[in-house]
Amino acid sequence: MPDPASAHVICILPKLGANVGGGKINAVFTRMNLLADRDGTRVTLLNLQHGCNQKIAFAELVAAGRLDPRITQQSIYEICAPEGLPLQDAPALPEWDDSKIKTGRKERITYLKDGAPVMRDSLEQTAAGVMTTRHILTDPTRDIRLKYIDDHLIESRDAHGDGCVDRTAFVGGRPRCRALREHGALVEIEDFSLGRTFREDVAHHRALVLRHFPEDAIVFIDGVTSAYLSRPIPARKVLFLHADHRNPSGKIVPRSRGLIEAFDGDAIITATTVHKARLESEVAHKAPIRVIPHFTNARLTAIGPRAHICTVSRLELTGKPIHQCIEAFVRVMHRIPDTNYLIYGSGLGEARLQQLIDHHECGDRVHLMGHTANAAQVFSQSLFSLAPTMTEGFGLALLEALSCDCPVISYDVDYGPRELIRPGQNGELVQPGDIDAIAAAILELHHSRDRYAAGCAASVEHYSFDRYRNRYHRLIDDLISNRFFFDLSARDLKAEALRALEKASAQHRDRLLDVYIHQCHLSRDLGGMYHGFQQKIALHPRDQRPIVRCIWLARRLGRPVECRAHLDLFAERFPDQHAQFVTRYPDFLELVDGLA
Repeated sequence: MPDPASAHVICILPKLGANVGGGKINAVFTRMNLLADRDGTRVTLLNLQHGCNQKIAFAELVAAGRLDPRITQQSIYEICAPEGLPLQDAPALPEWDDSKIKTGRKERITYLKDGAPVMRDSLEQTAAGVMTTRHILTDPTRDIRLKYIDDHLIESRDAHGDGCVDRTAFVGGRPRCRALREHGALVEIEDFSLGRTFREDVAHHRALVLRHFPEDAIVFIDGVTSAYLSRPIPARKVLFLHADHRNPSGKIVPRSRGLIEAFDGDAIITATTVHKARLESEVAHKAPIRVIPHFTNARLTAIGPRAHICTVSRLELTGKPIHQCIEAFVRVMHRIPDTNYLIYGSGLGEARLQQLIDHHECGDRVHLMGHTANAAQVFSQSLFSLAPTMTEGFGLALLEALSCDCPVISYDVDYGPRELIRPGQNGELVQPGDIDAIAAAILELHHSRDRYAAGCAASVEHYSFDRYRNRYHRLIDDLISNRFFFDLSARDLKAEALRALEKASAQHRDRLLDVYIHQCHLSRDLGGMYHGFQQKIALHPRDQRPIVRCIWLARRLGRPVECRAHLDLFAERFPDQHAQFVTRYPDFLELVDGLA
């Protein structure tokens, strides 16, 4: 078997931090670790924010074992830093002739000039190294602070007394760009390497990646949060859709629809076949859709007899209405007196859940257990799991439960519950908010737990680590092998464009078709022009112009059947414009029918 080709994989995450988590982030980290273990693959985590806090958060993830140490981290300013471009000098530091050191949890060094303090350093050990916050004291009207990691200047903050704050990002110790905010609102961003000023982050990021992003890379864009970068990025691109592009009712958010339909990358990935089918029926996407399900390492642990019902979830009650499960359990708990309901997790909804427990006076039967770091152990000792959710891109908790022979009751929503739970076999699906249905399902699973548990193993065979790894490795191999080149010096540009189209991604196919159609026009190749505009129809389903061109070309080529088919498509997609066309050319249909 040949060695895998080398690849640079870049995964975009807007930011890192203690308050950034959940199944989506865990899925991203799992994929990054998997690809870092692929021979010849370099993986970079790309942050859209720049600062010491992002470097520290990344280092903490590596130290905790959540990210492979072979993964590197860069901000958008670092990965798009031009080489050899002169930048402005770093800020000058005040002169000093003496210093005083104070030790403690943080080491503090005060620098003095003629006995007066001019600068103060605060040093703190972090997972990323020693972070130094340097406070310049020479101007009483401004609060100037510089932040370093191991003596490398990362960022500065210059606060004026009028509510204006200048933040400057440094790369290689030199300023890259400056953002001015007034009372928290962005005023402008001055980019020193681009020589331009921007009024919003989105426009600035687009200009950066268009000019300086590494082209020989494979970029993963997760969800629609950073999908606005897909068009200007010149590299091969993959969009992974979770569930954040839909509102709680399941409808695609209009802005998200536009971003998905405009995505001009090489592939769209989703974790379930249910989601793929929905996308194909609802969205006019350009890139092909592939399904790569998640996996879990959770395995059944022999703990002893199962006694209780569990929920393992973040306590965010808008998307995870656990309070409805408590209401359902309270209605039937007298019928299962030896079984309690244990809720594992943390979040803003914890206080409301405790109020509900107190209201029903069921604290001896319903318990808030706090966060668990071992979900597999919880599922292995539980009769079954309650997993209420209003939307779920995949639902790793569902897969973990089923992998531990723990049947699941969940809501019948997109996409994970419908993909993973087989009613009557390994769990039950109920309509969202139907508390009576949840209560009935609790009694049914409690009565027939062994039958439901017996169906769990077969339902998770598809989600093994080997299959997960092979699917991603195959995706990377396909993206590398589909790399195309266009020889501008070729004697026959029409043939060269046609050759390049065989491997071109959606982001290049449109431009290549323009070249191909133009060359066909110059050589009076009507058949080639017709072929090119046919492909344009697939790329631009909401544009009437390729269809109209195909109508005229099919008629000139003497192909009445194809001409009629395009007319029917025109009438179906653009009925008003079709009516105008027929009114303008009243004899056209008769001429087409006369060719038949």
